Amino acid sequence: MKFDIAAKLVSPSQRAWVVHAGKAQFNYKAFVENNLVFLEAPYIQLTEKILSTREGIRQALRRSVDWRKYAETTGSHQPSEKLQDYDGGTFEDSELTALSGSISRLYGQAKPGDLVIVPGTDIFNEMLRPVVRIGEIISNFDPEDIYTGGRASSVKVPVRRVRWLRVVPRKEISLYLDKKVGKPPAVREIKIERDTEELLKHAYDSYIFEGNSSGLITADKYDGSDFVLLNRSSELIAFLVAAHAAFQQQNPPNSIENIQEFTEKYFKDASVENIEVDFASPGYWRILGASVSLAAFVGLGITALSSDLTADVLANGIEVTNSIAPDDPTAKQLEDSMNMALKSMDKMALKKAIETAKTARNVIGLQSPTKTAE
Repeated sequence: MKFDIAAKLVSPSQRAWVVHAGKAQFNYKAFVENNLVFLEAPYIQLTEKILSTREGIRQALRRSVDWRKYAETTGSHQPSEKLQDYDGGTFEDSELTALSGSISRLYGQAKPGDLVIVPGTDIFNEMLRPVVRIGEIISNFDPEDIYTGGRASSVKVPVRRVRWLRVVPRKEISLYLDKKVGKPPAVREIKIERDTEELLKHAYDSYIFEGNSSGLITADKYDGSDFVLLNRSSELIAFLVAAHAAFQQQNPPNSIENIQEFTEKYFKDASVENIEVDFASPGYWRILGASVSLAAFVGLGITALSSDLTADVLANGIEVTNSIAPDDPTAKQLEDSMNMALKSMDKMALKKAIETAKTARNVIGLQSPTKTAE
C-alpha cells in the first residue's frame, strides 16, 4: 500500500501578501467566486518591462487614470496610448503613491506558490462574521489576463489567479497577525518567519518549515461522550512520537512488545516542540516537531494504522510519497523509519494499535493529512 504524506515544503523564497478587496471589501465576492485577486486600477496596462521600474509603473498608472476619466466623462478628449507620453516622476497624491507600490508587489513581485491573505466576511449561523481567506498564487503574471468587475474601479484590471486553501474566522488569528492583516496599503508583504508561522498553520494541514514540521490530526466527530477513546487516541499519538524518536537512533529497538512501556521510555527523547490540543470545535491535535519528519511521521502512522490493512500486511512494509513536494527526500526517510517501527512491533501490540486507530476513525473521526495514494 502507498501513502501520500501531502506535506507542504515551505521554501525560503515563499512569501505572503495581504491583498485588500477594495474599499469596504467590495470585491471580496469577486475574488472568491472567480479564484483571483486584483487591484482597483481600471484600464491599467502592464507588462514585465513596465513592472521592472518604478518609473514605468508610475507612467502606466497615470495613463490608466487618464483613460478612466475618458471612459467616465462624456465628450472628453481621448488620451494617448503611448507610455512615453506620461510622466514617470513621483506622485503628489499619496493614494497614487501607495497604489503604485501595491501594483509592484501584486503584479511584479508576487510569484506562484506565494500565499495570499484576504480579509473579508462570510455568513455563519445566519450571521455575518469577519474572516481571512488564505490562498496560493497558481500562475505567473499574464498581462493578457484581464477581468472586469461590477463597478467603475474594477473595469479592465489585470489579475493574479489563486487557489483558495482556507477560510479562518478573524477571531481565531492572533492579535499580532491581525494587526498586520488589517494595515494598509492595498497589498503588503508579511514575511514568513518564526513570528508569523501561524500563517502556515492556518494555510496547511501539514508542512515543513526551517527544519521543523507541523501536522494536524483531527477528530471532528468527537462530541464529549467518547472521552476514554479520546484519551486512547492521545496515547496512540504519544506512541508514534516516541516511535519516531526511537527509530531515528543509531541503535533502534529490535522489538516493541508493550506500547505503554515503549512510549514512556522513548517519548522523552522525541524532537517534539509542542502538541497543541483543542477540542472546542472541531477537535484536533497539532504536532509541532523540531525535525523535518516528526509531524508527518505521526500523521503517516495514524492513517496507516486506521486503514483497513491487516497487521500482517502492515508488517510487510508500506510505500510513502509526497505529492506536494515529490523531490523532497523526507518521504523516503519516513518510509524507512515507519517500516522499521511496524516490523519491530509485536503482533499483539500492532493489532492493539490498529484496533484503537480504526475505532477512533469510526467513532470520533480520527484522521491525518496523510492519504492513501493511487
